[in-house]
Amino acid sequence: MSIFNSLGSNHTFFSAIRMLFTAGGASAPNSLRTYLEKRYGGRAILTYKGREALGLAFTSLPAVGGSIAINGFTCWAVFEALHASGYKTHYLDISDHSLHFSADALNDALTEDQSIRAVVIQNTLGIPCDIEPIAALCREHNIALIEDLAHSIGTQYASGQEAGTVGDLVVLSFSQDKVIDAVSGGALIIRNEKYAKHPTLTPKRVGLVHQIKDRLYPLFTCIIRQSYTFGLGGIIHQILRSLNMLSRPLSDTETSELHGLPGWYCAVIHEKYVALEAAAKHRQKIAQVYTEMIDARVQFPRHAAPEHSANLRFPLVLNGRDLLIQHLKNNDVHVGDIWYDAPVGPQRFLYRTDYSGECPRSEDVASKIVNLPTHINVSPAQAHMIARAVNEWLAEQSGDGYSIRTISQEVVWEDFMRAMKPHSFLHSWKWGEHFEKTGSKIFRVGIYHGHSLAGVALLIKVAARRGLFLLCPHGPLVAESENEEEVLRMLAAHCTRIAADERCDFIRFCPLLQRSAEHSAMYRRLGFSDAPIHMHPEISWMLDITKSEDELLMGMRKTTRYLIKKMEKEGVVITTSKDPADMEHFSRIYEATVERQQFTPFSKSYLRTEFELYVKDDQALFFFGKQKGVLVAAAIIIFYNGQAFYHHSGSLSSGSNVSYLLQWRVIQEAKRRGCTLYNFWGVAPEHNSRHAWTGLSRFKRGFGGFAEHYLHAQDKALTARYLLNYVIETVRRIRRHL
Repeated sequence: MSIFNSLGSNHTFFSAIRMLFTAGGASAPNSLRTYLEKRYGGRAILTYKGREALGLAFTSLPAVGGSIAINGFTCWAVFEALHASGYKTHYLDISDHSLHFSADALNDALTEDQSIRAVVIQNTLGIPCDIEPIAALCREHNIALIEDLAHSIGTQYASGQEAGTVGDLVVLSFSQDKVIDAVSGGALIIRNEKYAKHPTLTPKRVGLVHQIKDRLYPLFTCIIRQSYTFGLGGIIHQILRSLNMLSRPLSDTETSELHGLPGWYCAVIHEKYVALEAAAKHRQKIAQVYTEMIDARVQFPRHAAPEHSANLRFPLVLNGRDLLIQHLKNNDVHVGDIWYDAPVGPQRFLYRTDYSGECPRSEDVASKIVNLPTHINVSPAQAHMIARAVNEWLAEQSGDGYSIRTISQEVVWEDFMRAMKPHSFLHSWKWGEHFEKTGSKIFRVGIYHGHSLAGVALLIKVAARRGLFLLCPHGPLVAESENEEEVLRMLAAHCTRIAADERCDFIRFCPLLQRSAEHSAMYRRLGFSDAPIHMHPEISWMLDITKSEDELLMGMRKTTRYLIKKMEKEGVVITTSKDPADMEHFSRIYEATVERQQFTPFSKSYLRTEFELYVKDDQALFFFGKQKGVLVAAAIIIFYNGQAFYHHSGSLSSGSNVSYLLQWRVIQEAKRRGCTLYNFWGVAPEHNSRHAWTGLSRFKRGFGGFAEHYLHAQDKALTARYLLNYVIETVRRIRRHL
């Protein structure tokens, strides 16, 4: 049977059948409460979700407002509950040798931020933190200590105390893939009555549909895992997900409302607590195999003792994480679910938090961590196989030392872009902001060689009727000094994981690489194929504007030069504007052009957002052409990193000649700004008279210059739906004469 980190792996076929028919009854919640209160020494409140228990913990604090200190390497559910309770987040970065913050980091935070009301510790992956000095600081500053046991039920601290017997408030989670896994469930233990602010609670009932999905989840996932090797599991998984029949631990739509925990969940949880010691010994045995066999240099923390940890998973921290994940997948071991692939994980929710780069060590670990399975469905023999596979992969590595992480600082991104040639503004920081503001989800990925940035990739999640895909516009970009294929291989593996997590059907790279058989073959080796259609210009018409104006005029086609002079003599006026309100004037010309030429336009709000973003740093201008006082031509020009880009334009039929003088004024303005190239944007291939851009291309080529031929857009198919997209885009290309 295939081995997974998650996907119901805490359940066997027989336990799945038992859960399907478990009946808790009215006494089960009382029995579980009594057990938890005795074990943890406090009053227990049962909830349907661990995040609901977190919310109760935060609202139990006596002071409303202020901030709560949390681990900088944590789950989005913690931030969600904290934010919903009205508190600000104070992130504490992890230490160099741990997955937790240190007491020193907490002490510095308490000195710096007097508004901290509570501290949350989480014993990440079951590995115990150094609790005693942290607890002492909380007592000294009279703030609450909250133990979040989502990972660490059964963990023992160095003092011998069990996790959950130290804090003022204890949060338990019994959700999917946790130490005690009832698919759903949570509890708050109030150990200090100072924080008992909930004398009466009126939780909502959990809907029957949710309960049925939770009951069926272990059985469905067991069927998926057992049939995965034969190629059926993936199909069954996709069908069940598309039908929304699989219970999910994190959802975009769930609220933080409080729900009571039905009796059958309580019975399952109580039963698993009784069996906890045997399950813990199994996890410890598996972790010990990994500890003894796997190269100690990639184990993190290196000297963690399995006998004190709950061993929820076994962490490795290494470069090339996504390539190792693929290597293990080839051995039918699926560990792509790494939980914290960002400081506030999962990555797909990071944009919804207030995290802004406070935790660089957490970012580094999040970009490199791989978690190996320790659950009941991994035998010691299988653990040996996994350890050997990891060591084999480590031995094959070239030592290039490439790693991937999210880039959260504009200055880092733009410093790299300034050094890249060729490049375009479609890979600028602002282009990502543009798509965020117009409703798309983006990812900014950096590939590092040691501490140096070796490549960048802006990824945009595109939701089209033909399918979801991850788009990399005019990228990825790799530094000339780097091993391009190795960087792209790592990036492709990383993007594949993001795309799968985002349920995308394919990945599309639009690289600014010279079109060549060598580059095409490289992308074939990386698992890509030619896209049926291009997204951005793949033949750009470029003009070297370092020459004098006289030289530029002499390099133009005779007709072009004549019309520029003619428009000047006729008194045509070309003006510029930085005022976003002038989008109204541009839109009139643009819409008339759309109606005449019948192409698919961008919306006015889309164009306005783009212009407003770039103009604020003097990187955009409107150019307007008036003939006899009437506006007949217009263009939006983007100035970025020494280039001027002819991006959007239009003209009335009477303004076609005016456009010649307008372009000449753009060139003059670009020279004044110190630009070295004018990018006329896309042109049609030569000798293709039926191409939709033929007339416009003749106009652009008339100014002189040269063509840059880029590699065709490259697709990596991920699901069967890609075939539908391929057919639709092929038909679209043919109909549009592209």
